[in-house]
Amino acid sequence: MLIESVIDHISSLKGYSSIKKVEKGYSPDKKYKVTVGQNQYFIRLSDIQYHEKRTIEFSLLQALEKQGVQTYKAIECTLLNEDNLSVMVLSYIEGYPPDEFISSLSDVEQFNIGISAGKELRKIHQLHAHAPQTIHWEEAQRKKFSFYLNEYKKGSYQLPKEHKILNFIENNFHILEERPITLLHDDFHLGHIIVLNNTYNGVIDFNGYDFGDPYHDFYNLSLFSRRHSIPFCIGQINGYFTESPDDTFWRIYALYAAMNIISTIVWTKKYDEQSFDDALQRIHLILADHDYFNLDQPLWYKSIHIDNVTGL
Repeated sequence: MLIESVIDHISSLKGYSSIKKVEKGYSPDKKYKVTVGQNQYFIRLSDIQYHEKRTIEFSLLQALEKQGVQTYKAIECTLLNEDNLSVMVLSYIEGYPPDEFISSLSDVEQFNIGISAGKELRKIHQLHAHAPQTIHWEEAQRKKFSFYLNEYKKGSYQLPKEHKILNFIENNFHILEERPITLLHDDFHLGHIIVLNNTYNGVIDFNGYDFGDPYHDFYNLSLFSRRHSIPFCIGQINGYFTESPDDTFWRIYALYAAMNIISTIVWTKKYDEQSFDDALQRIHLILADHDYFNLDQPLWYKSIHIDNVTGL
């Protein structure tokens, strides 16, 4: 299958002048940057079996645009039966994910990117219209965690002070019982944020969207973003909340961080074993930040004081 023959069937891409493949990411989808005149577009090609999910994602992007979220604009979503493809055409967001360079920016710049990201995340969580009517969040999280815990116990690696981590999780599952249900990005971290001229310019990759507890969208702070930029993490939390987060937030944040330690071990062993040592470094940071979950609020949250911050 030639990408040119696919694009020739897409009405919004008539007269294109260039096509560039986008390699970054774990998704099995094929992704391209296409130039038409002065405009650039992001193209996602999915297997036909995912067309219904992509159609929902397309409508969610339309709703997010109305909500004022800086993300892709939904241009076209179509089915190419002969090629067994679902094709989504989106606007292209200029800039780069800052995960590899954010530490070279000033603390204030990092913090302000986080502030903007937190405000955007709050807008995303205002979307309730497409949420399924009945989601038993606590039950779903218990089931998911039980699967990962069983897989973890089959493996050879054992966490230090494992009993403390597992006891913390089991003793706190009940706080998920009455959580609100909203749209979730479900993979919100520095690799899916776009920065242009050292300033926040949008959030990408909603293809893993879900519906659930809005606080679940913070788990990647502990797992990924914290290692790259503490000022960004503090900014994301401060931008999301109009007041300082309460004890309930921190307890839930710590619970998701603890649960994701187990799932990260299992997932990395199965799908990305060569990066297992890297995953362990991230996990040991989480354990140190929370003193093996004697602390709900991580030690890094008040470790940096940023004065005269702009962009608030």
